[in-house]
Amino acid sequence: MSHIYQNEQDHDSEGLPLSVRRYGYEDKDQFAQILTLERERLLDSMRYSREISDIDTGSGRSEQEPTTEITEYIIFSIDPTTFNQDFLSSDTILIPSLRTFFNPSTKTLTVKMHTQIAFAVHRAIDKALARMGLDEAIHDYQGVDIDVNGLQKQADMGWGPRRPPRGCPKRPSVVLEVAASETRKKLRRDVDLWLDPGGNANVVIAIKLSRQRAMIAIDLWIWDTVNGKSINSQHIEVSENENDEVKLSGGPLVIPFRLLFLRDPQTPRETDVIIDNEWLQKIAVWGWDMQFSNSR
Repeated sequence: MSHIYQNEQDHDSEGLPLSVRRYGYEDKDQFAQILTLERERLLDSMRYSREISDIDTGSGRSEQEPTTEITEYIIFSIDPTTFNQDFLSSDTILIPSLRTFFNPSTKTLTVKMHTQIAFAVHRAIDKALARMGLDEAIHDYQGVDIDVNGLQKQADMGWGPRRPPRGCPKRPSVVLEVAASETRKKLRRDVDLWLDPGGNANVVIAIKLSRQRAMIAIDLWIWDTVNGKSINSQHIEVSENENDEVKLSGGPLVIPFRLLFLRDPQTPRETDVIIDNEWLQKIAVWGWDMQFSNSR
C-alpha cells in the first residue's frame, strides 16, 4: 500500500497541492484502508495548520504560511475496466463522504474527501424549497457519476428537477464545488467543465475555503450563451475574527428558479431559490467547525 510522491503535475492534478498522494489501485479493501489513513492525515493537518496560524497571530507574524500542506485529494491509477467494475456496477457501495473524478484516457481516479459545507448547502437549499412546497420536486445528486464530455465526474452536490421538461436530460442543473486545498484556477476549471454545454449544468455554486483562517468565498457562476463562456454573477464572503464575530458581504445567495427547474416559476408561490444570510453563516460555521475543531 505504498504511496508515490510525484512532483510533476499532469492535467488531472494541475491546481492541486504537490503533497497529493498517488497510489496504484489494487482492490476495494486496499481502497478503504487508504481512505481511512488519508482522512486521519487530512484532519490532523487541518488542526496543525490552525494551531500554527493561531501562534503566529498571537506573536504578530500572521503572514507566515503553515509548513503542512493540507489536501482533501488522493489520486489512484486504475484501468477503465476495473473502474467500471468496482465503482459503476449495481452492487457498488456508495460512500457519501467521497466524490470521484475518473479520466479513462489517463487511467486516473481523483478522489476528494467530502466536507460538511456541502451537506450544509444541501440543507439550506432544501429549506428554501420547502418554503415553496417544492422540496419533493427536486432530485439531489449525491455521489452520482455524471458523464461530462467523456469523463466520469461527481459534483460535491447536485440538484435538478425530479421530472425535467420533455427533451431535457435527467442530470443536475445546479452543482456545488467546494475547494479547500486546490487553487482557484483548478476550481474555475471545474466550473467551466460543468457549465460548458457538454456539462449541461446551468449554475455552479463554487466555495473556496481559506486554509489559514475562518473565511470562505461563495461564487455563483452561470453560462453566458451569447459569448460562450461562464460568468460570475454573484460573490459572497463570510469571515470570523478573533472575537468570534462573523462578517458577511454580498448575500443572500440567489439561485434563479428557471435555471434550476428548467421552467418559469408559477408566481406568486414560486420564486428564485434564496439562501438567506443566516444560512450562509451556518454554512461557513459548519466548515470552520470541521477545519478548526481543536481551536473553536
